[in-house]
Amino acid sequence: MKKFNPSVLALSISSLLLTSTLTFGQIQQQDKALFGVKEHQESLLFHQSLVEQGSDNVPIWRIPSLLRTKDGVLIAAADKRWQHRGDWGDIDTAIRISHDDGKTWGNITTILDLPSQNGEKSPIRDDAPTFNPWGIRSSNNAENKKYRNSAFLIDAQMVQDQRNGRLFLAVDMYPESTGLSGVNDNGIKELGSGYVNISGKNYLKLYPYGQANGNHWTLRENGEVFDENNKKTEYRVEVNGEAKLNFRNLGNVYKNGEYLGNIYLKKEDNNKNVPFVAPNTAYIWLTYSDDNGKTWVNPIDITSQVKKDWMRFFGTGPGVGIQTKNGNLVLPVYYSNLSGMESAALIISQDGGKSWELGKSPNDTRLNGYDSRTSPSNTNRLTEAQLVELDNGDIKLFMRNQSGKVMMSTSKDGGYTWVSTEKINELNHGYSQLSVIKYSKKINGKEYIVFSGQSESGQSGDALRRNGKLFLGEVQEDGSIVWKINKLVRDIQSSGLAKQNGRSYPNGYVYSSMAELGDGSIGLAYENTTDYTTIMYLPIEMQEFFWKAGKIFSDVRQKEPLVFTYDGTETLEKIGDGVAIKRGEGESQSEINVSEGLLVLDQQTKDGKNKAFTQLTLNSSGVVQVNSTQNIDRLVVNNGATGYLQFTVTDTHSPRLKINQDVTAHGQIVAVQVNLQKKLKPNDKGYYHAQGEELIAFKDNGQVKWRLVNDELKDGMYVYTLASVAKPSVLRTTSQPHSLYLTNKLITADGKAVSTVAPLKAPLTVNARPQVNPVLASYLTANLALNKMSEQLQQSFMHETRLLQEKDRSIFVKYLNGKQKYGSNLSFIDYGYDFNASYSGVMLGGKVWQSERGNHALYTALNKTSYKVTPKAVDGETKAKYHSWGGSINWHSNLPHNLIVDLSTGYQKHKGDIEHAGHVKGYTFNIGADLGYRYQWMKNAFITPMVGLHYLYASLSDVNDQANKALLKYNNFNALKTNLGVDVNYRIGKFEVKGLLSYDMYQQKTRQLYVDDVAYKQGKLADTLHLNTQFVAHLTPRFAFSTEVGFQHARNKGQSSFAVGAHYQF
Repeated sequence: MKKFNPSVLALSISSLLLTSTLTFGQIQQQDKALFGVKEHQESLLFHQSLVEQGSDNVPIWRIPSLLRTKDGVLIAAADKRWQHRGDWGDIDTAIRISHDDGKTWGNITTILDLPSQNGEKSPIRDDAPTFNPWGIRSSNNAENKKYRNSAFLIDAQMVQDQRNGRLFLAVDMYPESTGLSGVNDNGIKELGSGYVNISGKNYLKLYPYGQANGNHWTLRENGEVFDENNKKTEYRVEVNGEAKLNFRNLGNVYKNGEYLGNIYLKKEDNNKNVPFVAPNTAYIWLTYSDDNGKTWVNPIDITSQVKKDWMRFFGTGPGVGIQTKNGNLVLPVYYSNLSGMESAALIISQDGGKSWELGKSPNDTRLNGYDSRTSPSNTNRLTEAQLVELDNGDIKLFMRNQSGKVMMSTSKDGGYTWVSTEKINELNHGYSQLSVIKYSKKINGKEYIVFSGQSESGQSGDALRRNGKLFLGEVQEDGSIVWKINKLVRDIQSSGLAKQNGRSYPNGYVYSSMAELGDGSIGLAYENTTDYTTIMYLPIEMQEFFWKAGKIFSDVRQKEPLVFTYDGTETLEKIGDGVAIKRGEGESQSEINVSEGLLVLDQQTKDGKNKAFTQLTLNSSGVVQVNSTQNIDRLVVNNGATGYLQFTVTDTHSPRLKINQDVTAHGQIVAVQVNLQKKLKPNDKGYYHAQGEELIAFKDNGQVKWRLVNDELKDGMYVYTLASVAKPSVLRTTSQPHSLYLTNKLITADGKAVSTVAPLKAPLTVNARPQVNPVLASYLTANLALNKMSEQLQQSFMHETRLLQEKDRSIFVKYLNGKQKYGSNLSFIDYGYDFNASYSGVMLGGKVWQSERGNHALYTALNKTSYKVTPKAVDGETKAKYHSWGGSINWHSNLPHNLIVDLSTGYQKHKGDIEHAGHVKGYTFNIGADLGYRYQWMKNAFITPMVGLHYLYASLSDVNDQANKALLKYNNFNALKTNLGVDVNYRIGKFEVKGLLSYDMYQQKTRQLYVDDVAYKQGKLADTLHLNTQFVAHLTPRFAFSTEVGFQHARNKGQSSFAVGAHYQF
């Protein structure tokens, strides 16, 4: 039925008559699909026709309870009413389970059943939807009695303990009766719980001979029965039912193994031999499942814990309970006093469902001198209820009543007491059950309550049970709730009817229950007819609530983004933490505020025109992603907004946002995030110009600063930033067209960033270059580090060979330690990097052969070394750790005329790990000759001038650096080294001192490292001055100990080395 909307009061009577469209401001009903609203089809959840799904052809299904477990299992419970629509008769508790949020359901499964005088199954009437059981409640006619001669269960209610996953189901239980009917209509007769306390324990009373005549027996542990004299009898009652019988054997009475009847049926007809019966009152039972509803335990009776002696009725508020933030389990209930006054309250468990206690009722504080126990009138009744807990800890209890509006009470202590009760004037109510849940996450900073109920106002009657609506209540900072019933609403279009007094009304809607699904949607189970034959299931997306208010809602849990195409004139707002895609056509006339989540601009061009929005405003945490080329008129970034513009750049996709008019940033900064999936090569300019990846075209007023979310973007080997450049030159003038480019970040030699705004006139040269990922410095210095280490090892080996020249065959072991410094020959602009290195290692070798005359000898050694290299990079911190294994060989000859010749070679295998990057593998090789003249200066002193020529070679494997998405290829390194030096040796007794002064000169070409086909120069080895001193102590004729200290100087960089060794002659 169409409802009059106050927002269209200004429309004329004629326009109202002509239009057939509901209007909400400028947003009309016909715009619904344009807002991305997807309406799902409802399906039968419980119905007689589902025979193959386990309905047992039962005609009446009532009282849905819907809960989604912590494991994502959706469970629906309902009354399985075998006989008629009345709230008595043969009624079981049944469930269905879904593992895909209601897309498919398992079979209907009965979990609780109670005995009936009719036997295992009661007769089913073909006219059950129209049969009137109320008219025969007092009749003792045998035919009529079979419609009220069962114990029964009604009004299931579920709650889960999120800590351990235990799922509880509470249900009203009645012995054979007509339940809450009057006593003369065979309704329950007794007040209280039906229990008596003996020695601190509560035991169910049993009335012998079926009469409550003051004498009672008691049901004890293990089903034992004690008489009124507290003596154990021969009787036993079944207190542990069989799950395969759905616990239908609970209450069976046996004597010496003989079945006599059941305590929950009257002592008559087929149960006439039962020796005693349970009190004829209302009970509440509780069962639980630890496997998401697959199996259930024997139900326990918690009535004695919560029902007071003055209460006649006590039952659940059907639907679901909640678990509060402090872990308490809370279930809504209601009860009646002797006068029939009904009051809602909560039962609470603080120990995970082991024990329960009853809180106060809102009626205990609002009845002007009366309370829920003493009130003589039922005009202020509060009955079936549902509840939520707000983030501030308030409990809000929504209650069925006869005021024509929903009543709500507030508790500040978890439901034990109530501080206020109010009528919600926005929510019509026709005295029927309602459902309410709290949405699990805030939306745009607000808590939301989801409410479900029929929307006709009145005191009672099936005619009011129609026109179901779901509303969103917006929780305010003070805990109050605002209901925007004309906008934040989802109407239910039911196929069922509401019927009363021979009249039918469309759009039936009775009891309902809701659960939040895994994708953030709302699952709704509801009765769609007052024939009470059907419970439907309907999933509802949250956008179905928000579209009328111009909101675009999407949830990150949704499998697919929301796509909307609205191009009208309303101002929209993107909310929710999920993704929404704007995919209209041509030019849109709307504005949008992006407050939450991600908005993707994907407006399609039509007739050569493209405009996603006239104005786009970034609020709060909203993010905007630009697809392809998109146009807007204005961009506004509100103060405090943490969102940004987002671009994904690939080899085939270059998004671009064109802002036709102005950009306003109240915080003066517009943040941009770029997901770069293509490789941008560095430019070779020292200033910004119109190159790079163009992202945004705008008119610059000089008041806005653009920056990347993290100030810079590191992608592969390069670092990028945003540069604002006037088109088409480097001239910058306000209010002229500019472009924002993603381009290389420029830095100077001191590491400072160059301004990202092109100056009024750019100089021809600037001492700046693009900043790179600092790991590139480690890659660029790798070749040099390997060669310098190899050189150090070869020199250390040669020093040892000279110590052994006067000995026979001998061995040595040597510990190496030192520091190196390298000064690059390349400038900062050419990515020249100095570096520091430290090393330590061990060398084992010796004189392995010597000629008979002693004038020829062969030396060899093996070494293992570790060294660390730290480039000095203003681009950022970087370091590498290397390990090398290798060996050296030297052929030494003493020639005539005091000439000395050394022929040497060395090979080293290197492997390095660059921090936050890839692995470097390679080898170095050297071969060369040294010629010397040995001159005896005095008796124990020798001076040997030397000259040498050596060839150095290094090869590094290509590096596929997956961490930095780069492929690196090295040129092979080679150099020719010439060295001049003098060796001095002096020995006194057991002590010997050696000194070496030399100068190395290198001839080499500049080699290159290719990074994704971009060439970078590699530095050269520097000419070096060496000074080395060895001190040897000959402790025995065969054993000596040596120490070695060295110093080198090259390009104003010094380095030192230290070694200790031991020698043994054999």
